[in-house]
Amino acid sequence: MNAKVYILDDDLVHAKLVAANLGPGRLRTQVFDRPDALLARHAEEPADAVITDLVMPDLDGVEVTRRLRAADRHLPIFVLTGHADVTTAIEALKAGATEYLTKPVNIDELTTLLNRALAERPLLEEGASLEQARGRRYSVQAILGRHPKIEEVRAFVRRMAAVPRPTVLLLGESGTGKNLVARALHYSTPQASGRFVEINCSALPTNLLEAELFGYKKGAFTDAREPKRGLIEVADGGTLFLDEIAELDPELQAKLLNFLESRRFRRLGSTDEIEVALRLVTATNRDLGAQVKAGRFRADLYYRITVAAVTLPPLRDIKSDLPLLADHFRDTFNREFKKRVESIDTAALAALHAWDWPGNVRELRNVIERAMIFSDEPTLKSANLPPLGQLDRGTRAQSRPDHFQLPRGLSLAEAERAYIRQTLEDTGGDIQRAAELLGISRKNLWEKRKKHGLLEPSSDRGEPS
Repeated sequence: MNAKVYILDDDLVHAKLVAANLGPGRLRTQVFDRPDALLARHAEEPADAVITDLVMPDLDGVEVTRRLRAADRHLPIFVLTGHADVTTAIEALKAGATEYLTKPVNIDELTTLLNRALAERPLLEEGASLEQARGRRYSVQAILGRHPKIEEVRAFVRRMAAVPRPTVLLLGESGTGKNLVARALHYSTPQASGRFVEINCSALPTNLLEAELFGYKKGAFTDAREPKRGLIEVADGGTLFLDEIAELDPELQAKLLNFLESRRFRRLGSTDEIEVALRLVTATNRDLGAQVKAGRFRADLYYRITVAAVTLPPLRDIKSDLPLLADHFRDTFNREFKKRVESIDTAALAALHAWDWPGNVRELRNVIERAMIFSDEPTLKSANLPPLGQLDRGTRAQSRPDHFQLPRGLSLAEAERAYIRQTLEDTGGDIQRAAELLGISRKNLWEKRKKHGLLEPSSDRGEPS
């Protein structure tokens, strides 16, 4: 069926002229010379797109646009006027106009923009439904657990969601669910309709991270052939989540502080300031106070991001929630693997309870996933569980000799490569632990692994958290 387009103009002749030139047969058009008539008709039988004049005696095009947009987030709305200026254009776009065109309108341009908007609408609506599903998936109730420490985290999220865009810091060991809490906070706020943008500060070298965060102007550096929006700009109206913020380079720490103070920034190579309104959530598994004392993290940035902070408890401190979490993952993998494992037996739960979970909830999820893969019975048994004691990352390192030998004749680069590789083996691939043993940051370790060809194929874009 052809798309239905309503055209509003107090000059009915002009409205009919636009309708005729849009092409008979391709679109179903209906013209109106009064805003109230169009709004009433749209309420009864919604249009697929609306073209409206700006200057009209009763309601102007901006107010018409505002009312239409309030009823339909994805309706293409085109505003036409013979009295164009920057102020009215900005006002119309802020009200929700898809495009703003001046009279006499270029029909070819209008037709192209209209067809594009009509083609994109189903994709936008599909994206909106996916976003609603994400909202349900990452609600406050998705933070599972009955332990008082978990209830404290949920209460913190509810309180922060009610405050206009505070800067939030999430603390806790790796695997405690900081990412989940960040998303729950986003989807519990008025910014839930905006983007949730996440970046791991330890995953990229400093120069790439700066470009990813702030974007760049065309020609800012050799490979900047086109301008690029940074993630701060992309997150405007939504939430920016900076994971592993303790790994930020000092220079980037200063730039981030300047942004937090003014909510303005410049793309690399540009002198134009861009202002954004976003919610900033940061996270780290390090002791930031100790990092400040050691001179590795700016004190002023530390005070700026610790206005509202919460620590997520390790799984070993909330073991009373372990059966609930294990059952949740059993349900998850039942759906994913199309299995019907109905329960976890007492012996298996006892084995899970006896373990200290150095990898926290993330480790528990992995254990249940592996057990579900190898289980074909209605009950998950201890025999299905991997040998938890052998999964301890420390046991691999303890079985190694406490000295390291190199053959003679190696160059300094070859010796460095061998030592890094041995350290990674000793820590079982634990990047954070390896970096600590080597006395360098995760970013520096990533750069050295790349330099020496020690990155796995899946790690060529940065080490995951």
